[in-house]
Amino acid sequence: MDVVSLLTLLLLAAALAVQPWSVLASVLLVSSQGGRAKGIAFVAGWFLALTVVAAAAALLYPAEPQKTAKSASLSVIELAAGLALAVWVVVSWRRPARPGGGNEPKWLGRIDSMSPLLAFVFGAFMPNYVLVVAAVTEVLKDGLSQGRTLFAIGAWLVISSFGVAAPLVVPIMRREDPAAAHQRWRTWLLANGHRLLLGVLGVVGVALAVKGTVGLLAA
Repeated sequence: MDVVSLLTLLLLAAALAVQPWSVLASVLLVSSQGGRAKGIAFVAGWFLALTVVAAAAALLYPAEPQKTAKSASLSVIELAAGLALAVWVVVSWRRPARPGGGNEPKWLGRIDSMSPLLAFVFGAFMPNYVLVVAAVTEVLKDGLSQGRTLFAIGAWLVISSFGVAAPLVVPIMRREDPAAAHQRWRTWLLANGHRLLLGVLGVVGVALAVKGTVGLLAA
């Protein structure tokens, strides 16, 4: 796997790991009554969904090797997707925020009463599946051995789950006052999470554009 492909995979994992609403939902679940069970259920649903989508993407990926024409077409798609993503990030970044912090979704207020089963289902619906398919495709088109392919996809799934799993570690690392730590996370994510995600997606767009350009020059 070349450096650009590895960088693209890491950036896709980071983009999924820092999804602000997903991490915030995990923080609120863990800090609610019976939070540990809810948090574990949420992360389990999240990881199961990633695994199912990754397996489906791998099964649907064409088995025949890419021909030169197909490789060139794929490079054009990567270049176009990277440029489109970069433009979207720039437009979203420059768009003024709503006054008064009106971007907080209504479901945040319902988390305290959420059962572990509902938290599991909730976790399964939170990931951005497009990023999962893009990452699996990135791994498979490099033509690695079966063992290395499984390892790469498995490692990507784990890294992508760091964000939602992190709140579960806070009570272990900060036993004296985990609630205060969770509250700081909530405040920071509401204030900065969207821009953090846009920053990561912007780098992903640049990486895809560079990879597509390199592929076209090499075709």
